[in-house]
Amino acid sequence: MATALYERMLAFDHSDAERAELMRKVWSGHPWMVNAYTGGHSNGRDREYAILAWCIDQIGEQASPIHGKPGLWYRGSATINGWTWMGFTNEADMNRFIEQWPAPPGIIEQ
Repeated sequence: MATALYERMLAFDHSDAERAELMRKVWSGHPWMVNAYTGGHSNGRDREYAILAWCIDQIGEQASPIHGKPGLWYRGSATINGWTWMGFTNEADMNRFIEQWPAPPGIIEQ
């Protein structure tokens, strides 16, 4: 199983086969994806690495798929308007993350 975000990412036209393969490689082990509000550089969630620290403490070290490093979660490398893709190997970890890190009141997913 996987989330709708993961399915959309796989189906997206990434412009070329090499880029599409890289996206599959990066996310294939973490199909329980969410678009998480991580904020910006002035936001404590990002500046103090609170989300990353929580993930490490609660789930373990981050995966690095393109470097062959396994892990139970992965943070996307792009943040757009404060939103970053987060992927997990299982639904339970994804749900714990969502419960711990909902978007702040008044912040609407982009």
